[in-house]
Amino acid sequence: MKRIRLVLLGLVLPAVMTANDRAQNAPDVLSEKMSLEQCLEYALQNNRSIQKDRLGLETAALARKEVIGSMLPQVSASAGITDNFQKTTFAMPNFVNSMLPPASQDPDAPKYMTVTMGMDYSANWGASVAQQIVNFSIFNAIAIADESRKMADLGLQMTTDDVIAQTLQIYYTIQVLDYAIGQFDSSIVVLDRMLEAVNANLENGLMREVDAGRVKVTKTNLETERSSMAQVLDVQKSLLKLQMGLDVDSDLSIVGFNADELNSRMGQNLGNSFDIDMVPAYRMFKEQQNMLDLQYKQAVYANLPVVNLVGNYQMNYMGDDFKGETYHHFPVSMLSVNLKMPVFTGFSNTSKVRKARLEIEKSKLDEQALTQSLDMNYDNAAAQFCQQLKAVSAQNENKELAQQVFNVTQINFDEGISSLTDLLNAQSQLIQAQMNHVNALNGAFKAFIDLKKADGTLNDLMKK
Repeated sequence: MKRIRLVLLGLVLPAVMTANDRAQNAPDVLSEKMSLEQCLEYALQNNRSIQKDRLGLETAALARKEVIGSMLPQVSASAGITDNFQKTTFAMPNFVNSMLPPASQDPDAPKYMTVTMGMDYSANWGASVAQQIVNFSIFNAIAIADESRKMADLGLQMTTDDVIAQTLQIYYTIQVLDYAIGQFDSSIVVLDRMLEAVNANLENGLMREVDAGRVKVTKTNLETERSSMAQVLDVQKSLLKLQMGLDVDSDLSIVGFNADELNSRMGQNLGNSFDIDMVPAYRMFKEQQNMLDLQYKQAVYANLPVVNLVGNYQMNYMGDDFKGETYHHFPVSMLSVNLKMPVFTGFSNTSKVRKARLEIEKSKLDEQALTQSLDMNYDNAAAQFCQQLKAVSAQNENKELAQQVFNVTQINFDEGISSLTDLLNAQSQLIQAQMNHVNALNGAFKAFIDLKKADGTLNDLMKK
């Protein structure tokens, strides 16, 4: 029974660790049993991590438009009207009195006089336009925005692969658990029949009370293990709902376990040779290298000149009223070409260029390590999958042999040849063989998913 508990732990822990805490409104009742393809399709449409990455892809597209917009002419307009109900007053030397002939000057005149400046009203309107003529940094920023969009697209693909892998693993864990519960139910039915026979023989004095007790203990242990497995099954169904974006209160049922279908799926596209360019992690790394190249160019372009063209036109109006002899209006316009170029920046730009170059050199070393790691990961995944397939075959044969042994032992027990202890041992060995087969199936499919992730062909599992 301890080994059975370990099987349960192996079934539930990987799904618990990889499931995401996400849910979305969905119909309360899903009347039909959902196939794997239906579950995957629903998850890819409603999983919140995928939805978030899709928004990130849209954000990257908008960022590119934002950069392109900065290259286009920047036009702005303004207008205003002012009521100078308290005009500015200046105090200045009384030059008027000093300019008069001495005979006409007023000796009592103040030393300073005040002068009110401006008119009662003023208004203006105008427009300005600015255009970048030469700016290599902006041109490079467009390439950076394009690269960011590619990386966002790859990020969406990697998230999609993760959702597919997690959904697959939880889906088949549910199927295997349901299949295992069915095996327990069959064993419990056999024990019920056995207990009836023991009780009948007990009444006839052919069996002892302790014999009936052994059968009851065995049955109780099986029922306890079945109850634990049913609880694990409920947890897995809740995890599948969360992974698919279903509300946890909705009803969900899936099709039953089919060993032939599972074996057929595990044999899908396994003849393909390993191509590292198909692995999303490697493709993402190559895009990151491209981004480092662009960042290096950005550091270099910071030392180049920037040329801007600026034009401005404005019409001004002023007067004590917007008519009459005090009313005046006149235009103001200008056109300029500006050149800006860094001459000395304290060697900061030079350091930035060197730093960007060093990051490129580091990425080359990282690429070698990543290539070796991905190659090794694929080799290990392929070897593990082959080993798991052998385990499935061996455990299947062992299960059939245990069934044959139990059948023969039961016949011998009915004929009085085998003891009750022999029959209970055969029953226990059959249950253990069945659980070992279930565990081997689950391990094989997990290894299959790891292999598909390692060679970057996980999306192939979307096809029947």
